Amino acid sequence: MTVGVVGLGLIGGSIGLALRDPDRLIVGYDPNEANANLALDRACVDRLGSLAEVAVADVVFVAAPPAKVVDVLDQLKFLRGPDTVITDCTSVKRIVADWAESTRDPLFVPGHPMAGHEKSGPGFASAWMFRSARWILSPLPFTQKSAINRVESLVKAMGATPLQVPADRHDRHVAVVSHLPHALAALLVQLADGLDDKNVAGGSWRDLTRVGGVDPALWSQIFIGNRVELGRVIGEMSKRLAVLESDVVAGNEKAVLDFFIAAQEAKGRQTTSAGTTSETTKTKNLKGRKRV
Repeated sequence: MTVGVVGLGLIGGSIGLALRDPDRLIVGYDPNEANANLALDRACVDRLGSLAEVAVADVVFVAAPPAKVVDVLDQLKFLRGPDTVITDCTSVKRIVADWAESTRDPLFVPGHPMAGHEKSGPGFASAWMFRSARWILSPLPFTQKSAINRVESLVKAMGATPLQVPADRHDRHVAVVSHLPHALAALLVQLADGLDDKNVAGGSWRDLTRVGGVDPALWSQIFIGNRVELGRVIGEMSKRLAVLESDVVAGNEKAVLDFFIAAQEAKGRQTTSAGTTSETTKTKNLKGRKRV
């Protein structure tokens, strides 16, 4: 099998590393020559090729930035092989689903790996990036089942768990569980910049601000791409913070206690659910693990 990877940054490079296998040829393309050469040096790909060469692979992963992904898909539409399956890795699915609906492409499978790193570029790519992670797929009603199966097979080979979620629901969910946390981390590190002594921070600060210094160009594209859903959850967060602010300033002990009790209960529900799913996924991965 030949696998093409368009965009050899953190995600594209990690896909190449995670899929390395004697039975697979990984061909990569990136318009950034430095990224492409580093990805080749790190063995993220077996060889580099032009976009036209990558487009005729059996399966092509498009790991382009959100602002570029539709342009890349438009180009691949005219270069692809007749049986080439294409999937993307964009963290905003509505723009990609709209493209798919406009082209009615039965061999395109919208996707998004729920994994990453606060650092960017192929220098931080890892074969373990997707192990035990969810890989969301958002096929359309006209997407061929065989195309979905082919992508799911490769996703599982990378150690991830494929999960089908419609594009609109995906964008609502990631606005809360991914995009808003990045916004809050960025706000926290900016707020702390005004402190006289930054050495008083502990573990909670490190946990909350881990993604505070992510790639500005990439994340501004993600925020604008998901502006409707992200704007909604930022508004909801602002309302909740305003209530908390009012209770704290007023010294309303019961309200503040209730606030933390509600949070503790919600965390308990989420931890129990996530823990059960995680153990199931881990068991499956251990049974099916092979060297890459």
